[in-house]
Amino acid sequence: MSFQNHQSMNKRRSFLFLFFLFIVFKSSSQDFQITLLKLEFYGNQLHIAYNIDNKTSIGKFRIDIKINKQNGDSITPKSITGDLGNNIKSGNNKSIIWDLEKDSIHLDENISIEIIGKKHIEALSKGSIILMSTAVPGLGQTKVSGKPWWLCSVAAYGTLASGFIIYKSSLNTYNLYKAENNPSTRTDQYNKAQKNLNIANTLFITSATLWVANIIWAAATPNSNQSLKHDCDI
Repeated sequence: MSFQNHQSMNKRRSFLFLFFLFIVFKSSSQDFQITLLKLEFYGNQLHIAYNIDNKTSIGKFRIDIKINKQNGDSITPKSITGDLGNNIKSGNNKSIIWDLEKDSIHLDENISIEIIGKKHIEALSKGSIILMSTAVPGLGQTKVSGKPWWLCSVAAYGTLASGFIIYKSSLNTYNLYKAENNPSTRTDQYNKAQKNLNIANTLFITSATLWVANIIWAAATPNSNQSLKHDCDI
């Protein structure tokens, strides 16, 4: 490489570095965003570091990179490695390395780089959604949407557990009623046992209603793949 080319390379590196420093990146997606950490040259390699901030715990990403010259001509990097392609998990300190020398590319102009992120959520069959929501109300919807619909299970299991506790109390009171000889006390114990039994039955019905309603809701939930796309230019 000539001295003039070396100066051009250093100038280009400085431009890219300074340009990176002045980036203010805002994501248009409410579900995830890609933020840049570092853009540096090491020898003839360009190192790109970035984060994928995923606001839900589901889904993996396909990461692609586009490189263009100032005149708009695209560059297709071949000697490129790191966190790109399919099945990239969200997280910090993702890295992409492009070896310009192996691609026989020597630039004396500025370039633009575009990181493209697409989020894919694995499709679930309708049967799987219903089965999960039958075991844990709201779980199927959570797997599809990423939202905490599983909290529905707190109400369903809570009313069911409360029903069993009160039903057991009703049986204990009824056993006391049968063993009691005092008529007045027997009447009070019978009424208390009957009252607890009615409360327990109401809780059982409430729990069953929540369960059935959730299964019907799960059956109506779309199960198609969700693909969210986001671009990041540098």
